[in-house]
Amino acid sequence: MTKSKKILKAPLKKPSSIPQIPQSPIVAHYIILIIIAFVAGASIMIIELAAARVLSPWFGNSLYTWTGLIGVILVAMSLGYYLGGWLADRKTDYLTLSHVLAVSSLSIICIPVFKIVIGDSLLDADVMWGPVIASILLFALPGILLGCVSPYVIRLVSLLSEDKQIGLSAGTIFMLSTLGSVFGTFSAGFIFIPKINLLNIFLITGSAISFLSILGYWLSIDTGKKAIYYILILFSLITLLLVILYLIDPEKPKNIVYDKNTFYHRIRVTQDIVKNGDKLTSIFLDTTLEGAQYEFSKEIPIDYQKYWQLSKLFCPKIEKAAFLGGGAFKMPEALLDAYPKAAVDVIEIDPQVGEVGRMFFNVNKYSQMNIIIDDARRYLSNINKQYDLIFGDVYNGVRYIPAHLLTKEFFKIIRTRLGNNGVFMMNLIGAIRGKKSTLFASTYKTIKTEFKYIYVFAIHQKILHNDQNIIIVATNQEINIDVYSILHSNGNKEIKELLLTFVSPEKYDGLDGYMLTDNYNPVEYFIAKLLRE
Repeated sequence: MTKSKKILKAPLKKPSSIPQIPQSPIVAHYIILIIIAFVAGASIMIIELAAARVLSPWFGNSLYTWTGLIGVILVAMSLGYYLGGWLADRKTDYLTLSHVLAVSSLSIICIPVFKIVIGDSLLDADVMWGPVIASILLFALPGILLGCVSPYVIRLVSLLSEDKQIGLSAGTIFMLSTLGSVFGTFSAGFIFIPKINLLNIFLITGSAISFLSILGYWLSIDTGKKAIYYILILFSLITLLLVILYLIDPEKPKNIVYDKNTFYHRIRVTQDIVKNGDKLTSIFLDTTLEGAQYEFSKEIPIDYQKYWQLSKLFCPKIEKAAFLGGGAFKMPEALLDAYPKAAVDVIEIDPQVGEVGRMFFNVNKYSQMNIIIDDARRYLSNINKQYDLIFGDVYNGVRYIPAHLLTKEFFKIIRTRLGNNGVFMMNLIGAIRGKKSTLFASTYKTIKTEFKYIYVFAIHQKILHNDQNIIIVATNQEINIDVYSILHSNGNKEIKELLLTFVSPEKYDGLDGYMLTDNYNPVEYFIAKLLRE
């Protein structure tokens, strides 16, 4: 017999790190270890999805935010896999696993504490690398520790069968951990984030992991009575963290009358008394002011939303109109005040924004207004309806623009949903001239492929190199806008003031923009460049 065959036939020597088989039934240990793997897998996905809601007020819900977050979590889990395997070979017992779970639970519960301490200091951070840095500070440690769990549990499960089923043990634990991740993904998206306070999501997740660590300590009691002391220490630390969180949690401003996280946004509604005694109700999506209304006055509080009135000039007869994005519903309501017989569709992707409109923004007073909960592009693609006016207001501040609503294919859909004399208007934040003009130039170039005449208006018409609200009017009907005749006309005063912000084409026609399509659309890059410059 050769030497190699003698080695293969020699009995395997059990490593000294194998824990003693506990007195309690082995089946109970299998079940507990399986639960640990499943819950740890669920927790990492709950943390990742909730983390996006933590980062979005600072950096927007952009491609860079998700890239930074997912990248950091994946690197953290990879380090955790290696560390967990190293620990499992070095010291394999339930006590070590319980320590990992205990520290992991504390790191998760610390996330809201660190978030409150950081506050708004990251609002001015770099839009590309800021999400990476914030993710490292807040979520890397929980990711590493939760990543340790699967390889460590695989080792323990394998030892319960005396290493006779290593492959099956690994496959089973990875399967259950992945199923746990699927469960965590759906529960976070459909239950936790829409229905539970963001702070409480981390507290619940951390508490679930701490319960797992207590189960591990219970399993280790047979081999070491010190486990009870570790349980007491864990309870004490969690209690201390909760007390700290309670003490440093900033008091909600008194003007906030509504505050809720949804799958799409954090929605806040504020109410303030203005100088003339009227009440101003405003809606914020994440940190961006999306609209406002006065309680008594019909005046529009936000300047760019006054520009819908230009439709009276471009499209005097309005029977059907669509607004893409709800906000405070002031523009569709103002249109219905001017055209009482018109029918208005408001397409809003977040169901809760529609509910807020009914609760705070007079939507119930307008029977001709139809709120449609859907993605704007999907809805317009699936209907066979012609509008006189479509107003696009779905661009969430300067930090986030839905890329699929800024392409040649989307503008073609818009054109097909307009009547012969129909008008498309949209609000865009950017600069018309200078280094920051790429977003505007690309949008203009793309719209130009579908509409013959483009008219551009800027709120601050004299400083075109600065970021500002830009109103783009697209139509196939030519209208002569002559500033001299406007100044000396006797027309509507408000429309006259808006027309004076008209930007003549020679100021932007030569700009170098990109054609935005479904196949090529680096909108997040343009926004990041704009913010960084």
